[in-house]
Amino acid sequence: MRGRRGWTLIEMLVVMVVLGLLSSLAVLKYIDLSRTAFAAKIVGEFTTVRLAAYNYEADHNNIWPGDQGPGIPPPELAPYLPTNFSFVTPTYQLDWDNRSPSVDPYQIAISVTSSDARLMNALRQNLGTKAPYFFAGNRLTYVLIDEFGNW
Repeated sequence: MRGRRGWTLIEMLVVMVVLGLLSSLAVLKYIDLSRTAFAAKIVGEFTTVRLAAYNYEADHNNIWPGDQGPGIPPPELAPYLPTNFSFVTPTYQLDWDNRSPSVDPYQIAISVTSSDARLMNALRQNLGTKAPYFFAGNRLTYVLIDEFGNW
């Protein structure tokens, strides 16, 4: 038997197929992990806005910031939010909802809207579907104070 040098074409093809499968699994796992990270970032932003709103309310004798519309943070919250905090990102958009002029007592919430269904599914898995989180289509609402005045 003479000494063999190199690889056969079949061996090379098998190795390439196995590496291709492993890399495709790694890419899919990376995409899922990045969506999970975005979901965790959104939860952190909910906490940031919630704490800023509570601090504003404490400093202004039970008055809450007004509603400005989707993607626009209330100017009253600006001193309480971190520098360069934005309600609009390429993947999702935050919204401060204050319905207290029409609802007594208050009804205050923070919402996130995204066209990425997988991001919304990651949020659903991360946060659950029970109060204070409510899902409707591509919108997740985190209720700070419900229509009964519960915190």
